[in-house]
Amino acid sequence: MTSLILVILFLLQIISFYFITLLHAKLAKFNNMENKQAQILSEIEDSFSAYIAEIKDENNRLLQELNNTNPVVAATTEFVEEKEKEVVPSTFDIPKTFVSKQRVANSYSKTATITEKKEPVSIKEKVFYYDNEGKSIDEIAKMLQIGKTEVELFLKFKH
Repeated sequence: MTSLILVILFLLQIISFYFITLLHAKLAKFNNMENKQAQILSEIEDSFSAYIAEIKDENNRLLQELNNTNPVVAATTEFVEEKEKEVVPSTFDIPKTFVSKQRVANSYSKTATITEKKEPVSIKEKVFYYDNEGKSIDEIAKMLQIGKTEVELFLKFKH
């Protein structure tokens, strides 16, 4: 009877050692994962700080270029810098730069001429295009590879 109890105790002790080693392995795995997460977090923070520093540098370069090219913008940036020293309200708007009407009209006319040179897409548009160029019905039919009567119908129902 005592030998049976000793065997049972021995088996229970082996099982408890197994569970202790299992718990130790899980705890080590958890600590390892925690260390990896801390390392990833520090890498993310470093990359964000580098990104923010890069954006600040680019913004400073942009402000310098604007100060050198446009006196209106230079005055507004100086005004903004003065206001940054003070308390800046959240509803402050930087004055917009104005473009002369002549410049706007020139750029609009350039874009208008670009859109006017539209290529005909459908057969109907091509018929009207070639008719406006002064081509005959026979020439239009040969170029588009359609019948003369079809060209005549398009031109007849043009309006």
